[in-house]
Amino acid sequence: MNRRVFYVLAVVAVLALPFAVAAQDGLSPAVSATEQLDNLSAGRSFGIGIQAEYPWGGLISLRYWATDWLGFEGVFFVLSNDGETSGIVTARALYRAVDAAAVDFYLAGGASVGFSAVGSDPATGILVGGIEINFSQRFAWNVEFGLSATIYGEAWTTFGTGIHFYF
Repeated sequence: MNRRVFYVLAVVAVLALPFAVAAQDGLSPAVSATEQLDNLSAGRSFGIGIQAEYPWGGLISLRYWATDWLGFEGVFFVLSNDGETSGIVTARALYRAVDAAAVDFYLAGGASVGFSAVGSDPATGILVGGIEINFSQRFAWNVEFGLSATIYGEAWTTFGTGIHFYF
């Protein structure tokens, strides 16, 4: 029985230690964590990364945030095999709707165009919402979800994910 009491007291002490340190440093545990953090996405401009998108693919992604809330993105994938070149190009505008300290929510809209030596796919319109998780001021991971539609009226669910390094 004495061992159980000792283990319970040890666990309580370990769990209480961060609150004691925060109180000593003048940080109240009642203050939200986002008020204590710097905004990791503030002041970003140019970024490069990898963006995978369903159903079109994707590979190299270039992002440019013109302001803290408005950005642009291009996603490129080109494949050459036996002298035939095919690929896809996506261009989108980004609007950061929620700009929190470590996690942002944005809307993106644009178009994807596929091309190949034997013909091209119809242009596809894209509208997605994305969550960007910022690990630092220079590194972020995003997940996107939304809808796509062709000029022929076909529509489907869209999903994407990517990582970006910002300069």
